[in-house]
Parts: sequence; C-alpha cells; structure tokens
Amino acid sequence: MNKHLRKRTGYSTLDALAGLMVLNLLCLGVLAMQWQALQAHRDAWALQTAVALSQDLWERMQINPQAAQSYQLQLGQTAPATQCQSQACTPTQWALADLYAWQNAVQLRLPGAKTQLNTVSSSQVQLLLAWPVNALSASLYQPADQGCPTRFRCWKTSWNL
Repeated sequence: MNKHLRKRTGYSTLDALAGLMVLNLLCLGVLAMQWQALQAHRDAWALQTAVALSQDLWERMQINPQAAQSYQLQLGQTAPATQCQSQACTPTQWALADLYAWQNAVQLRLPGAKTQLNTVSSSQVQLLLAWPVNALSASLYQPADQGCPTRFRCWKTSWNL
C-alpha cells in the first residue's frame, strides 16, 4: 500500500488554530462581562457613598438649624477653612466649618467630586453630588439634566430642615 494514499488521523495545525481562535473569543467575552460587572460595582459603591455623605451633611445641618441659609456651595466651590473646635464660633462660622469638614470627607471618599448645595427656602435644601467617571466608560454616561457636568455621574437629593 502506498503511504501517500493512507488515511491520516488526528488534528491538523489549521484545526488547532481554529480551536484556539474560538477559545480566544470566548475568553474575550468573559473578560468583557467581568469589566461590566466591575463598572456596575463601582457605580453602586459611589452611589452608596453619595447617600452616606448626604446623610452626614443633613445631620450636620440638623444640629445647626439657625444657620441654614449659610449652607451654600456653588458647583465646584470649596468652602473656606474654618476652625471651630478650638475657639468660640457663631452659627454661621459653624456652618462654614461643617461645609469644610464635609467637603474634605467628600474628596477623601469620592476623589475629584464636585458639590453644589442650595438652601432654596427657609426649610428646603437641594444637594448635587457629581463624581467623575473613568475615561473608558465616560461615553456611557450622558448627563440626565443640565445640572450635571460632562463626564460626571450625578446624584441629586433634597430635604426639608
């Protein structure tokens, strides 16, 4: 029998490469799903942090209700450093000290975040927290309203004093 006419068994290099390509595509799909899960986890964590920070500010304002109108911040504005732990302060100075300490906590937990705080009336407060999204997922986040800066994820809340 001629050795060239014999039927060959086994896998060829082409079959092996095709199998590796399919395996590669499957791994890329798993990696993409893992990336989406990580992004969802980061978003949930940032939103949970924003809620906790707004609760902290609300509690600070409840302690100092006579200075409600002093709790004001424009978007991106930084509260002046005010020290009231070692000296006597007026309610307005306490409000500024609260805002300074609160903004430090915001920057510690949500680096690069911007805050806006408006006392709309004598009894209602509106808060906007905006934290940056990473460059890879920035195209996924379009601001839902005009108050949210581009490439930021925002959370708004309001409460009565």
